[in-house]
Amino acid sequence: MGIIKRQTIQSSIYSYAGVGVGFLTQGLFFPYLFSKEQVGLLSLLVSVSLVLAQASNLGLNSAGGRYFPYFRNIDRQHNGYLFIATLTTILGCCLCALVLWLARPWVIEQYQAQSALFVDYYYLLIPLMLFTVFFAVFDNYARLLYDPVTGTLLQQLVQRVLILLAGILYWFGWVTFPQFLGVWLLAFLVPMILMIYSVAQDESLFLNRRFIAVGPELRNNLIRYSALTLTTALSTQIIWTIDKAMLSTSKGLDDTGVYSTASYFASVIALPATALYKVSGTLIAESWKANDMDNIMTIYRKSCLNQLIAGCLVFVGVAVNLPTVFAVLPAGYEAGYYVILWLGLSKLIDMATGVNGVILGTSRYYAYDSIFFVLLIFVTILANKLLIPQYGMNGAAVGAVLATFLYNFARTVLVGIKFGLQPFTWRNPAVIALAALVWFLVELVPHTTGSWLLLGIDVAVRSSAITALFLAGVYVFNLSPDASELMNSVWQRIKKLNA
Repeated sequence: MGIIKRQTIQSSIYSYAGVGVGFLTQGLFFPYLFSKEQVGLLSLLVSVSLVLAQASNLGLNSAGGRYFPYFRNIDRQHNGYLFIATLTTILGCCLCALVLWLARPWVIEQYQAQSALFVDYYYLLIPLMLFTVFFAVFDNYARLLYDPVTGTLLQQLVQRVLILLAGILYWFGWVTFPQFLGVWLLAFLVPMILMIYSVAQDESLFLNRRFIAVGPELRNNLIRYSALTLTTALSTQIIWTIDKAMLSTSKGLDDTGVYSTASYFASVIALPATALYKVSGTLIAESWKANDMDNIMTIYRKSCLNQLIAGCLVFVGVAVNLPTVFAVLPAGYEAGYYVILWLGLSKLIDMATGVNGVILGTSRYYAYDSIFFVLLIFVTILANKLLIPQYGMNGAAVGAVLATFLYNFARTVLVGIKFGLQPFTWRNPAVIALAALVWFLVELVPHTTGSWLLLGIDVAVRSSAITALFLAGVYVFNLSPDASELMNSVWQRIKKLNA
């Protein structure tokens, strides 16, 4: 757990630094810089490219997380794993590019009326897919070699700084919007190049096919697992993308722009989970190989509790400051108020159930995860079809909550039945009760209105009060031994600095 704790903290620091840059960019700068339609275009391009990136990898990234322990051999260049992953991804990218070309007439038919701008820039999906998927391949490879931090730094911070710089060029009028999109693409290309360079610097850029050694049993397992996890990964991205895609066809890119801006605020809540999944996946796979159920249970229980604590703290912080957030955004974005709360709740549900998906996905029952996700696609599409026409973006957000709850409920129950792993204790509901109490108390204080300086002070004071009250409650009631240990450690360092 020491490795998980240290690397999760490092990754979280980079992630939250990226959140600061992203907040300035996506939350404040871009809504003033671009029209809602243009903001919606950027969001839809990224969302669809993530689906294509998952498809073009053909499921091998997920399979690597499960079977890389059987490849691990530095003297034999890890038996050609990176070469196999790269070649597979090139093949997948060619197939996805062909599908994009064939699908263009259908896209024109569906999007031309409400979202013509997406049709105009449709083929930007190809380079965006390439940069995204090859970053993911090398980031995943580095993670398997116990380096989850570099990828987090590049994706969460460096990429967002580059996107901000691209926006600044447009703000000064040095580039037109089509030229901005070209510079914007560089923000995805540069992290990919740096990720590959990082792997090379670690002397792990093994692309010699002579070292490929995959026995028949391992090959069959890889193919079967890749096929099933491709279904799972694709389903995940489709579920995360379908709301924006359906909003764009039904309501247009303007609503998609507001929705995507709101979803950015909600995504802040899930950042600690992203870091934890990168670290814990490899360790859980190693634990399965060693049949170390005690370690899996320890990771599972601590992930549920500590992610819930982190998620509740950020959720309450975001929720309480929403009136101030919409006071500084352009008119029209206040329509996303409840979208943030609903999507934030979906992230919180996902965090509260910990690494159930990692446990299931790296076990012999991984096929169930694929089945759950396929069923969930139909549930999500049906929910959006019913809710979006009547409730618009709020309907899409409610659909996301429903999908997240059903999926995590099914995974948690299955992990409990198959492995006897039940991670929840009295501490979990106690954390939720503490968060609700802190939310109620801080909301009793009226919100400040006026200049940006006063609004900034209001956010700082409220956020500080929430952090102090919530963490004090966690510490006093010992809701998390890990959190208490971390707070004690920080306090001892502060005392040493002041000594």
